Amino acid sequence: MPRVLRSDGAFLCVDLHPPTEIDALAALVRKGAHVYLYCEDIPTFTDSGRKKPPYLLHTKVLFFWSTDRMVELWIGSHNWTNRAIVGLNIEASIVIRARDSSMVCADAAQYLEKVRQNSQEFDLSKIEFYKQAQRNMAQRTMPVIELEGIGASQLANIAFALFGTEVDDLNDLGTVRRDVYVSVFDSDSEEEYLYPATIVHSGLLPASDRSAGGISFSPRRYAFRRGRRFPVLQPEGEVGRDILASAEYFATLSLHGLDTSVTAEPVPPRTAVWADVDPGQSSVLTRLDGSARDLLFRGREPQPRRPRFEQEPLGAFTLSDRRQAAESPLVSRRILRPKR
Repeated sequence: MPRVLRSDGAFLCVDLHPPTEIDALAALVRKGAHVYLYCEDIPTFTDSGRKKPPYLLHTKVLFFWSTDRMVELWIGSHNWTNRAIVGLNIEASIVIRARDSSMVCADAAQYLEKVRQNSQEFDLSKIEFYKQAQRNMAQRTMPVIELEGIGASQLANIAFALFGTEVDDLNDLGTVRRDVYVSVFDSDSEEEYLYPATIVHSGLLPASDRSAGGISFSPRRYAFRRGRRFPVLQPEGEVGRDILASAEYFATLSLHGLDTSVTAEPVPPRTAVWADVDPGQSSVLTRLDGSARDLLFRGREPQPRRPRFEQEPLGAFTLSDRRQAAESPLVSRRILRPKR
């Protein structure tokens, strides 16, 4: 394949989405092959509103142009795997042989050229960028609420209240009954302990909305987040009047059992993000009529995305870093991985 793809006018177009192997494509390019990546992502939806897989470059077409001016065109539904090609899978394909002056040859060449024009030439300097874009598609993260406290390993099956002065934190917390993880750094050992948790109550306090007056709290464990500083979980006791006077919101979190089976790794700085682009820039969308759009997007406005290079600063990772940070997010996104 590398020898053929080195020829003038020869090229290979592949979708960027997994399971495309970036290293395999890079090996072809290093041997002189002309390789292109299709890098667009347009989610569609089922009747129930569930998002469907976004893969768009699904065509399987092989176009061979021989020196005797004959063209062989392979068109098939099956993947180019050993199981499919040697016959273990039940598949179907069509092989067409024709003169290069035929209409079918001209139409196929025009079609493949249009695919190439909608793709990007593979750039060896962007290998890590392509891999990061793939990871961002497949990588699942979990919302984690971070704080510190004494006896962080002994908090299983308790509930605590969180108070804060920034009402925007409620947007980060999300809705009641939302499942989250709570990460508690032990104030003495600085070790991190992870608890699956559920947000069971949340709401505004009089400092934010006068109509919220009359809310009272029995003695409990609680944490107070002043501004955007890192909160500290206090021992069980009365919630101070000064806290209730200055806090704009509260949330009650129910911790479940200590989870020792996973680690919550920080999301690494991103070099590739899937950024929204103007739907008018997508040649795929422009070919759809109104009825096709309604069927695919269920009344939603289609939103294509393309990978974009973007560098983000490293966040704080140690307890000391978190204590010193003037601004610390209440909820961070972490990658949950099984402990080895």
